[in-house]
Amino acid sequence: MSRNLRIEPNDNELSLEANGVLSKMLNNPDTDYVKAVDLCAVCENDSLRTIKKALSELTDKGYLLRIGNTYAVNKVRITQMKLA
Repeated sequence: MSRNLRIEPNDNELSLEANGVLSKMLNNPDTDYVKAVDLCAVCENDSLRTIKKALSELTDKGYLLRIGNTYAVNKVRITQMKLA
């Protein structure tokens, strides 16, 4: 019997929005990178401004790397992260 495990960030310094965005990115089996507009399409209840603010917070704290308009999970930082 296989179980689907979700990776949940456990960093109390991150805002709720940043935790949600990071969780969404970590648990996306298709890709390790995303654009803000693509996340906004998946998270219909959140504005593009909210998503960009969360992505900026995650980039500032080293969880994500930014290349142009694309954000990628920083796998070095993630391996050092406490998980729930």
